[in-house]
Amino acid sequence: MKTVQGSLYVLFQSYKKSNIIFWMIVFSIVSLSFFIDAFFGQYVSFAMTISIPVYIFYSVKGAKILNNTLPYFLKLGLSRMQYMCNVGLFFIVWSLAGAFIISCTHKIITLISNLLNYDNMIIVHPILFFSNSYSFLLTMSMDTVLLLFCLTSSLLLNVIFYRFGILGGYSFIGLLALIPIMMVIFEWYTPLFELVSNTSAFSIIASLLVIIIFIYILISSALRKASAISS
Repeated sequence: MKTVQGSLYVLFQSYKKSNIIFWMIVFSIVSLSFFIDAFFGQYVSFAMTISIPVYIFYSVKGAKILNNTLPYFLKLGLSRMQYMCNVGLFFIVWSLAGAFIISCTHKIITLISNLLNYDNMIIVHPILFFSNSYSFLLTMSMDTVLLLFCLTSSLLLNVIFYRFGILGGYSFIGLLALIPIMMVIFEWYTPLFELVSNTSAFSIIASLLVIIIFIYILISSALRKASAISS
C-alpha cells in the first residue's frame, strides 16, 4: 500500500506544475471570452470548448510518461507490472479529476451566461452528439472515459517508440494515418457516422471502456521485458 501511495505521489508531483499552468491558461481564455462577449457579443456568437484542449493536453503528457518515469521506478525496485498498475491507477484518478473540472467549468459558464444574459455563447462538447442537454454525471462520465482513452492511446504510442525506436514509432504513425485515408477512399465514414449517431452515449462509454482495457493489457504485455533505457 505504501508503494502505491508513494508511486502516486511521485507521478502527481511530476505533472503538478504542468497541470497548474495548463488550467491557468484555460481559465484565462474563458475569462477573456466573457470579456470579449461583453463588448462584441451583440455582433457575433462565440463557440467555446473546454474538453478538446484537455484531451490534447492529456494525450501529449501520456505520450511522455514512460521516458520520464519508468527508469526511475525500476531503479527504486518496482517490477514492471507494479509500475503498470500504479500508472493505471494514476490515469484513472487523473481522468476523474480532469472530467470533474471540465463539468464544473461548464456549469459555471452556463450559470454566468444566464446571469449576464449571454445567449450567444455556445459550449462545444462531444456529449452534444448524443444529447442536447448537459447532464453533469453523463458529461463527467463521457469525459472520464475519453481522457482515459487519450492517455492509454498515447501511452501505447509511447511504448512503441520506447521498444522499437524512432523508426518503429513513425512507421506505426504512418499506418494510423492510412486509416482516415482508407475511410475516405472507400466511404466507410458514412456508415460509421450513422452507427455512432444511432448509438446511445452509455453504449459508447461502455465500448470505449472495453477498448481501453484491451489496450492497457496489450501495453502491459509489451512492457514485461522492456529495458530501463528506451531504444
